[in-house]
Amino acid sequence: MNSFLFYLLQVSLIFGGFYLLYNWLFSRFTFHNFNRGLLLLIVPLSFLLPFSNVLFPQIAHFSYKIPLIENLSEFTKIESFSEKLTVSAEANINYVSLVFSLYVIGVLVFLSRFVRTTYKLFQLKKHSEKFSSNNTTLYKTDVSEIFSYFQWIFIPKSHTSIDELIITHEKAHIKKLHSIDVVFAELFIAICWFHPLAYSYRKSLKAIHEFQADAFVLQQKVKKSAYLELLLRSLEPKNTNPIYNYFSHPTLKKRIEMMTKLPSKKHSKLLYLLLIPAIALAFMAFRTPETTFVPKEMLPIAISTNGTPSLFPVQNGTLKNISSKFGVVRKHPKLKNKTAHNGIDIKAKLGTPVVATADGVIVKAKNEGNWGNLIVISHANGFETWYAHLKGFNTVYRKTVKKGDIIGYVGNTGLSTAPHLHYEVHQHGKRLNPVKYITE
Repeated sequence: MNSFLFYLLQVSLIFGGFYLLYNWLFSRFTFHNFNRGLLLLIVPLSFLLPFSNVLFPQIAHFSYKIPLIENLSEFTKIESFSEKLTVSAEANINYVSLVFSLYVIGVLVFLSRFVRTTYKLFQLKKHSEKFSSNNTTLYKTDVSEIFSYFQWIFIPKSHTSIDELIITHEKAHIKKLHSIDVVFAELFIAICWFHPLAYSYRKSLKAIHEFQADAFVLQQKVKKSAYLELLLRSLEPKNTNPIYNYFSHPTLKKRIEMMTKLPSKKHSKLLYLLLIPAIALAFMAFRTPETTFVPKEMLPIAISTNGTPSLFPVQNGTLKNISSKFGVVRKHPKLKNKTAHNGIDIKAKLGTPVVATADGVIVKAKNEGNWGNLIVISHANGFETWYAHLKGFNTVYRKTVKKGDIIGYVGNTGLSTAPHLHYEVHQHGKRLNPVKYITE
């Protein structure tokens, strides 16, 4: 839950940055095809870039050193507050659950609104009068404005005649598949309904649609003055639906400005190359470096013994509970890629206590994206043990722990698909088979 909300925050930041870049640099150009493609690209980029490590694991494999621990007295100070910090973490879970619940409610509200609108449209078509005009199928029904949706063009019953330029404009929307873009934008809004720029994004995308449809009409050897006069005679529609394409769209002023301005110079397209370093910067911003062991000589004296992992990491568990072994090449259930398993997976009930397998120091106790809630313990002799996908923590960063201490609880966070513990043993940065270090 925590990792999902954090992922949404990452998506929001990337989307906001790229959309503001579009508004600042590209929206003024008359390269409507380029701008449409850019707007459509922003959304999948926003959802994929936080997975940079997963998509490009060979690039992601570099490491940094955990800040070295120099004074054992610091641990005793932190340890004295550990109980209070654990209680605070448990209290925060309630807030996270509340936020997540509100988010899900928002998603359901927006999805239900979209489904309801789509259903009403099918009902509208069902009760419409279908007829043809100049080899174009039209639907006359109880609407106040002419609009199109996918391959359907609806006109008001009160209209006795329709200007052919308006029909050409709506046919352009159909030909260029603009309704698919709009449905795409509506689904994005349902997922990111909390983001204020998501609604501006939809307006920008629909404005591009109108610019493209206007350009299509003018390519049919139509006098620009005659088409502009038709636009000026059009009144702004009231109570419009954002998923339909209206001829007299609320962006009428911008459409007129776009048609009357000089075409952007071709060399201006070179500015779109700025997207490459922008994407690269975003890609680098979401690299998740791996940790390495703390050198033996820098470890506190308190953990110089019992440094070799020996316990089974799940309380009351046995080797029979191992569901995925070390070194097995398997297909990831979520990522669908085949990689060698660098640890062991231990199936257990949600909330089952997880224990330290040797004396050591907590060098990481936080959410780490795909790992979910992750604990890393540094032991003597260059050993490290990793405990991933935890439900929660029963320890804090820099706390000393003894073999058998409960440090967390089996969970289903990160890229986990069911409650289990992913457990790894490292020595001097090299991953080892954990089963060989379960001797007690």
